[in-house]
Amino acid sequence: MKKPRKPKTLYEVLTEAVNYYVDNGWDNEKSLLSWSARLRAAANRETVSPTTTRNHLTAIYKHLVIDGGAIRDQPFGGPTKVTLAKVRPDLRKELERRIFVSANLIKLNREAAIEKTIQRFQGWVSSVPPGGTNAIDRVEQKSQIRAKLSEQTFEHRRVAIDQGHKLAANIKDIIAKQGGAIAVKWHSSWRRPGYNYREDHKERDEKIYLLRDSWAVKQGLIKPVNGYYDEITAVGEEVFCSCQAIYIYAPQKLPDEFLTEKGKREFERA
Repeated sequence: MKKPRKPKTLYEVLTEAVNYYVDNGWDNEKSLLSWSARLRAAANRETVSPTTTRNHLTAIYKHLVIDGGAIRDQPFGGPTKVTLAKVRPDLRKELERRIFVSANLIKLNREAAIEKTIQRFQGWVSSVPPGGTNAIDRVEQKSQIRAKLSEQTFEHRRVAIDQGHKLAANIKDIIAKQGGAIAVKWHSSWRRPGYNYREDHKERDEKIYLLRDSWAVKQGLIKPVNGYYDEITAVGEEVFCSCQAIYIYAPQKLPDEFLTEKGKREFERA
């Protein structure tokens, strides 16, 4: 019994297509559509799997939630293991949401790359004179046509890193708020060599923003100096932002200008 023929790779189909047009030149629309369909099918067979990203996100979740990494370095008075257990269902939902978003982004990026590849192929074919040509470097031409698809491993890795940071930031935010956090100190990564930081994020570096619905705000013990955290984009919210949020749990840990008169009286008594 004959083994089923293995489908051709994208590189093999592209090689055949380029050789065809170099030898024969632009002939007709039917031929071009046929080659384009074969290239699209081969490209789809080689779709990057989102499994690597899923594993990356699951490892972050395990470190922060299962192993307790999200509370290990928190200051005294912050969230406890009891808090962590209470919000674990919400944290699991956040993991699944990030996995879905990542897989969808990878799929959309891949589809866009495939269409760009077909567009480049068709644009090149339309430039080949009837009867073919000897003035084309076949290897270089194939490289140019499939350049966008060749970037997909890099794009896949960027999606994983970005979504991983967003997952970690959101997990820490959920736990901190449940644990009684009252403010956030913004820590920008602008000092990191090679980091493409946003100017407005650099300006936020070391600034403290109050959490609007915290117990300390409700009791009138603290007041905003730089505003509330919900008035700006959160840490990790914007694409490829790798800034960090440092949570503060006690009014005494805030600079004096954040304390109201009532707050000052309370802590002077204490």
